[in-house]
Amino acid sequence: MTISNKVNITYDAATSDGETARANRESNTVNTEILTYSVQKAIRCDKTSVREGDSVHNTATVANNSATKLFDNFFSIPQPDGATFVEGSVKINGISQPSYDPVAGFSIPDLNSGETVVIEYDLKANAPITAAPITHFAKLNYTVSDPTRGNATYSENTDTLSINIIADKIDVVKSVDKAFAVKGEKLHYTITIVNTGNVTKNGMVFKDPIPDGTTFVPYSVKINGMGYSVYDPAIGFVLQSIAPGQSLTVEFDVTVN
Repeated sequence: MTISNKVNITYDAATSDGETARANRESNTVNTEILTYSVQKAIRCDKTSVREGDSVHNTATVANNSATKLFDNFFSIPQPDGATFVEGSVKINGISQPSYDPVAGFSIPDLNSGETVVIEYDLKANAPITAAPITHFAKLNYTVSDPTRGNATYSENTDTLSINIIADKIDVVKSVDKAFAVKGEKLHYTITIVNTGNVTKNGMVFKDPIPDGTTFVPYSVKINGMGYSVYDPAIGFVLQSIAPGQSLTVEFDVTVN
């Protein structure tokens, strides 16, 4: 993008015989190239969502579509919340740069008009999750030679990426109503299942082998207080979906042989 500007002057000129003539004069045109649009800076990720502890591959592209050379170029990424840089993953134009760290930043090649540089690096989602989603962007510093004022240095950001984090954890806690019992007594088991992740858990199957030395009490299964007469923990049964932060409780009895 270039901003062009010139001046148009209209004036009256008096001749020697007393007549007036209307005249017009234009200045030269001055141009200012807007480097924000000429220097394209884009960042992309190979995934839109990732599980805790997994990595994503990022590609940043800087294309110099301006009329001037870019030099003293420096690339960096602010430390993303919820993710860490994978050491040794940086590549510049396909060439590995194992000592480079984008959080600390590093120099990238000068770019003549029409040239492009591609920077690749990996980020690993924190486990356990510390932020969701992960958002991050890259920062580019570059210098141009401005004929009107000498070298001029600019700092601009790429677009911002948002990567969803999938935390698919559940907590399962089992308790029994007696620490000691005798033959013929019933033991009442309570199992609490809590969705501690951030995605709904579907298709869960509950299975609990009946302990040796006991016999399952038919019709004793309850889920969230509701009886299920045909359910048998040893065979297993399907549980309802649990949204993030929600829980359900399964209960059943056995008799000590």
